[in-house]
Amino acid sequence: MIVVQLFGVPRVLRNNQPVTLPRRRNRALLFYLAAHAQPVRREQVLALFWPDHERGAAQQLLRSALYTIRRAVGDALIADDEQLALAATVDLRALHAVMADSQASAAALAAVLPSDPAELLAGFELLDCEPFQFWLEGSRAQARSLVGRGWLRLARLYEQDGDLVNALRALDAALAIDPLQEDVQRDAMRLAYLSGDRVGAIRRFERLRDLLDHELGVPPMRETQALYDAIITDTLAVSPAPRFRPPVANGLLPFTGREAELARLRAEARPGRLLLIEGVPGIGKTRLAEEFLAWRGGVALSGVARELEQNVPYHPISAALAMLAARPEWPTLRAQVRLAPIWWSELGRLLPDLAPPPAEPPDEARLWEAITRLLVEIARQIPLSLLIDDLQWADASTLGWLGYLLRRSAEADLVVVATARLPEPRSPLAGLIRALVREERLIRLAIDRLPPEATLAIARRLSPTFAHPLAGWLEQSAEGNPYIIAELVRHARTAGWLTADGMVDLSALSAQPVVPQTVYHLIESRLSRLSDPARRFLDAAVVVGRDFDFAVAAKAAALSEEAALDALDELLAARLVLPCADGRFCFDHSLTMEVASRDVGELRYRMLHRRVGEALETVYRDRLDDLAGQIAFHFAAGGWLERAATYALRAAERAAALAAWPEAAEFYAQALAGAPAMQRSAILLKLGEARLQSGSAALAAEAFRDAIATAPSAHEALVARLALARALIPQGRYADVIALVSRLDPTAPPNEQATALFLWGTALSLEGADLYGAAERLTAAEQVLQSCPVADQAALAQVNFELGNIAAQQGDLDAAIARYEAAQRIADQTGDEASTWRVLARNNQAYHRLLRGEVAAAGAIITAALALAEERGLLALQPYLLSTAGEVALAQDDLATAQAYFQQGLGLANQLGIPERVAGLTANLGLVAARRGETTCAVHYLSTALAQADTLGARHLAAQIRVWLAPLLPVAEARAVLAEAQALAESGGRQRLLAAIAEARAVVAEREAALYVA
Repeated sequence: MIVVQLFGVPRVLRNNQPVTLPRRRNRALLFYLAAHAQPVRREQVLALFWPDHERGAAQQLLRSALYTIRRAVGDALIADDEQLALAATVDLRALHAVMADSQASAAALAAVLPSDPAELLAGFELLDCEPFQFWLEGSRAQARSLVGRGWLRLARLYEQDGDLVNALRALDAALAIDPLQEDVQRDAMRLAYLSGDRVGAIRRFERLRDLLDHELGVPPMRETQALYDAIITDTLAVSPAPRFRPPVANGLLPFTGREAELARLRAEARPGRLLLIEGVPGIGKTRLAEEFLAWRGGVALSGVARELEQNVPYHPISAALAMLAARPEWPTLRAQVRLAPIWWSELGRLLPDLAPPPAEPPDEARLWEAITRLLVEIARQIPLSLLIDDLQWADASTLGWLGYLLRRSAEADLVVVATARLPEPRSPLAGLIRALVREERLIRLAIDRLPPEATLAIARRLSPTFAHPLAGWLEQSAEGNPYIIAELVRHARTAGWLTADGMVDLSALSAQPVVPQTVYHLIESRLSRLSDPARRFLDAAVVVGRDFDFAVAAKAAALSEEAALDALDELLAARLVLPCADGRFCFDHSLTMEVASRDVGELRYRMLHRRVGEALETVYRDRLDDLAGQIAFHFAAGGWLERAATYALRAAERAAALAAWPEAAEFYAQALAGAPAMQRSAILLKLGEARLQSGSAALAAEAFRDAIATAPSAHEALVARLALARALIPQGRYADVIALVSRLDPTAPPNEQATALFLWGTALSLEGADLYGAAERLTAAEQVLQSCPVADQAALAQVNFELGNIAAQQGDLDAAIARYEAAQRIADQTGDEASTWRVLARNNQAYHRLLRGEVAAAGAIITAALALAEERGLLALQPYLLSTAGEVALAQDDLATAQAYFQQGLGLANQLGIPERVAGLTANLGLVAARRGETTCAVHYLSTALAQADTLGARHLAAQIRVWLAPLLPVAEARAVLAEAQALAESGGRQRLLAAIAEARAVVAEREAALYVA
């Protein structure tokens, strides 16, 4: 018989005897299992207790912990290969069970409620295990909420039995947990008065008044003030106030006046295009999009970009995929979708319910491709539509993926629709629009006011008899804005001017002023009719966001569950909020939120943000990583920078795990505002890395410099210096890189020494002036790595690969191929950690064997490399592979295949933003044109590629393109181009290029001699 007490100081009893466990982590695991009535997955336990350990080591530690627990509790520990559970009597479980029984008696409830306001696992912490601490804090908050609801329920049961003394004690227990529940405070005032304690009831009001002012910045509600006045004057009525009951809600207005716009959407809808519906708020963008999707049929997915979630990566895409997984036909669709395991695994990063996420590092291109492949495969089975609402609020990662999807889905039955306000000129959305316009992938549909005939059609549907006067009134007041028309109709029905059977009070319509002339005043008039609890709930919901969870808004509003339900009923009846399909609620329109937020003062606004942050912590304790960005935002807006920093870091790590680097950088920057001084350097390092990954090398360098200045130790300063050197390389500041790494302390750890030597060699190689010096530094880096007790094999593969590149530029093909073979061998033995070098080593080996005339061997190697890249989902490497595959086909005189490879690679390089490969593949297409005798076309391709390479500062590529271009130019131009190539080749000692230049000069000389003879 095992009994576990989780409330208060935790205790474990076996047959009424105390059980002790020797290690705190073992006790934490037992308590964790005890808190769960259902079995938990082993994977969940491993992630919670040993997040920083390798999987094998974590599994061994778990087995050891389970062995120790089993010795203490015997067969009560239930374990199999997948799940763990504890068979025991647990106070927390007992409370859950009684609360789930709506018929439970007062005695049953009193027996399971903690006698004192005891904390869950009081005094127990596991400070060296952050995931467990987050679970513990969330569980404590949820347990407090559960106990509070229990005391309130017990109070009602006692009051029904006439036991006012115990009812009041139960209310006080609930208020000890959350004293801001004003409706509960009113009940306590009422019971105190009815029990004969009139003075105590008055003091309760005074304490509540001070508390509300201090915590929420609001006075007591009208109902509370009225109760206080009744107590003061001894006129309190005994009967409780009736609960609010909502009337029948109004439906949507008929869809009319947008026939032309709908027809255009139907005509322009085709794969590979974005149908963008633009207009001001309330003009009917979303309604038009939904009507189009209903006409199109098939499967329609939608996601909404939210202003408060602008930095949450892929928020609308995650929502759309979650909608897909919730559809009843999803199991059938999934069985028909043909996706390799690598792509399902990548989708697991975004939506773990689809598949377990991979262990390897994140890659933005691979995630984009996974989402795209899923949608394209579904579209091959059934017509698919994707709607992204309020695209102006979308995060940078979503916008980037959207452009990628449009370029990759032209052959599938997939139509993409979005709604947006007119974008700001320099916004990310404006950048996407410019790119799509250039590529002819955008249809912009700006919608304006409804025409008068559409307003008349609406009026006829509402009142056939009085259609014309009603239409005139609507047109005069709304001026064709559909949202304002809907507000006016609601106003007229509420005021009784327009009845359900179509009768209209013409005298009311003709009265002046009829109604306020702006939608803002209309909404204000609706808000002014709300009760105090409904308005308080509404204000909290506004701070939560456009859509909200009832439990979060209720907790933030400081209302009990019953009072919050009444408030929600009132708001639903007024159609200020609407129910959503997923059990959440949303505002009828963003304008309602704008108007409501105007009445919330700055101080109260901050307080509400704090309460929303705390409510999100409690309600979503099992999903804190998913909502960390929102929680960080609310705490920051509430002025709690330290608490915001904790969640900003979690949100940053979540974004980094999705390779959403711009969003990760934003969250790391936010974390800096409230982080302790000792953590700043580490956060700055991560901020710099995120900026570097997102292509902002200059901003990354700033972060790394700050990390050096704030580093708490010499070793951390050294790591930051090396990171700074990496950030300077993309900026072409090779001399600065060399100055940073050449001053390295010889006593530095071997890994840092190897990194410094590698960066030194890379800088010399890219600078191009000293390839021999570059090879010397890289060879030294190799020696340092080999001398380490546990060598970094991925780094060793990369060093061999770079040494191969230098040998190739120096004209030593045999040495180059040997280095590539060594890199391939090391990377193959290393596995997933070195996947990039497994593929690139094969690519470069194939290319240089081709230069040596080994066409068949090169073809076999590049085919294997392409298959490996596809298997591992290494999309960003495919432009390089396709370039080499095309050159192999070119060597075999298969021009059609070569051109197909080059065009496929060029399209992918453009989509992924790899400018060096764009230049190289454009040049490759020039070679195909030259082989076909299409000189003009070849010169165009090669000249375009040359301009791109020169702009990038890619010396080797720029010299090579000049060699290819020169024989196609007039003799004088050819000589000048070859002279430029000679200067580039000589500056780096590129012997192979110098030989190619000599051959090109000979060709030009022959042409010149032929011209002379002619």
